[in-house]
Amino acid sequence: MSDMVIVRPGFTIVGRQNKSIWIKWVDDAILATNICCAMVSTVVMITIGERWVFPYNAAKENPRVLAKSLFPIQNYIYECNYTIHLITHAGMDRLPQELVTHVASFVEHQEEPALDFFERQKAVSKLPPYATLSRKWQLAIESRTFRSLQCKSSELPTLIHFLTRQPHRKRLLLFLAYDVVLPTYTDNECARFETAEDMQKNNQAFTYAIHALFQFLKTWDRENDSSLVLDLFDIYSPMDGWHRGPDKYKEDQEQIDIGKRHDLWEHRYEKSLLHLLDHPKLPTLPCVSTLRTHTHSRPIEPNSAILLTTKLPNAESVTLNLREKPRKDPHVRQQARHDSFLASAPFTSSNSLALSLLDLAVALPALSTLPLREFKLDFYHHDPCNHYFSTPSALLPSAPSTDHLSLALHTLSQSLFSLRLDTVVISFDLYWPSNLFTPPTWPNMRQYHVDFNMTAPDGAWYFVRDPSKPEDEDEEGVNDSDDSDDEPDTESDSDSYSDSFFDSSSVFRPDTFNERREERAAGNYPIRCFRTLPSDTFINPLLLAMARSAACMPKLEEMSLTSTMRGPKGAGFEVRFYAVGQVGHDDFEPGDSDQARLDWFVGAWRPNDDVLHVWREGRDGLLVRFIE
Repeated sequence: MSDMVIVRPGFTIVGRQNKSIWIKWVDDAILATNICCAMVSTVVMITIGERWVFPYNAAKENPRVLAKSLFPIQNYIYECNYTIHLITHAGMDRLPQELVTHVASFVEHQEEPALDFFERQKAVSKLPPYATLSRKWQLAIESRTFRSLQCKSSELPTLIHFLTRQPHRKRLLLFLAYDVVLPTYTDNECARFETAEDMQKNNQAFTYAIHALFQFLKTWDRENDSSLVLDLFDIYSPMDGWHRGPDKYKEDQEQIDIGKRHDLWEHRYEKSLLHLLDHPKLPTLPCVSTLRTHTHSRPIEPNSAILLTTKLPNAESVTLNLREKPRKDPHVRQQARHDSFLASAPFTSSNSLALSLLDLAVALPALSTLPLREFKLDFYHHDPCNHYFSTPSALLPSAPSTDHLSLALHTLSQSLFSLRLDTVVISFDLYWPSNLFTPPTWPNMRQYHVDFNMTAPDGAWYFVRDPSKPEDEDEEGVNDSDDSDDEPDTESDSDSYSDSFFDSSSVFRPDTFNERREERAAGNYPIRCFRTLPSDTFINPLLLAMARSAACMPKLEEMSLTSTMRGPKGAGFEVRFYAVGQVGHDDFEPGDSDQARLDWFVGAWRPNDDVLHVWREGRDGLLVRFIE
């Protein structure tokens, strides 16, 4: 067995002989001679003299004071006698579990440094072998190795095996990142858009993966402990983009560049949504306290995401990253946003497959049954890059002044402690609906943050042209005449999305994707960005509703309203409120947080007097600052 002495960062060993080591203190840290492990039969602990027996005496003292008392002069070489204690397995079992766990923490610090994504996927942890030293070492190491796990749906049986063979491991798991692996497809299919059959197979695979996970987690007995964080980390097919692996990804890109390969990449499935089937059969999971979904390239249909969330009766924190895709048909956009909500009709996959605004309003009320404290929603909608573009209204002709999605979020927010909405298309109904009979209340709201889209649900723009900017500065290096052949044609929606061509030398028909035509239809081409000035007509009602709601939040700590709009120098539109004691972005003086502040980052523009009056009326001593 070879002895090994480990020192904490800040010290370095410069020599060693017999029972002495020479160390040099190079920083304000403490010496941490702790352990060396013989992986077969013994563990070695090292102590220095009688003044310091690691780790108890050291842990009770100030590290800086201890270092200076032992080694008063920095960069000076010291000689220390040390004692090696051989501890057998039986001896190790006599040590307190707390001590073993603390010692094991230093082994974790020797893990590999930061790796890139592909290296990290292949890296093997060095911790597991230490779990074979003794029963207490097993508990100490597994409290780390099983604390946070990432598992592919294809690996779920293996995860179940390792967690059930040792029941205590279930109690150790606090964070589970779950990757859903969809069916793969061939190289030829990389050049074809997903068919209805492909989508159905993906829905079935997604459903099976979620049901299998929930069926396993429902068997957990965590003694009324609902502390598991469930993270739907990624959803992909092995042939999606970089999931092909670095070598094939590089090779495929090179073949495309020389014209020997057809590949649609993410365009193959960008208009597909994943649906959770048989959701009534999904069991409830009391053990989950937090749910997170990410902005996958394979997005989950919103109703499915909400239905999945309702199966977590103890969920206190929910983060949903969904996607709102551009639509060309105004009727479809209206239907997807409202029809199910107004008709209260059962959910059908045919409605949500429409390429339009995703329908959240129908599902959000179901979250009111959960003990939610924190709700985060990223409902992605890309601002048109052509500011001359007219966005179709998402409101029903029968209710042209009511935004049911904002109303649903308004109702949900009143029971929350924290709300964050990112890149969401909203109206003032989010804060203060026009048809209120009694003022709403938010008794527990502490954090309320909204990042809103440049366009409103009715298609209006929240921003206008700055009169000081000439019209000839609108364009950013593009012109309508750049490629006249790419003008939208009169084909049907599906035909205009792709044309198939036949190459006599090919054995299949690759689909083509006309990116320029798609960008034009979505309002992203030509690029003409000139709307940088808030519109008094549309922004002031939104700000007034925000001010009114803030006055009904007695525990409010921070509130913000920001826009996705970015000016020529990167400046945007931001309104931020900070209660007394909360430190803001522009608080530089010691006494800045002694009073409530309302900071405006809106350039030379100013809100109307009613907005400021309501803010001041609701907050005594409010300091209003316009920061340019």
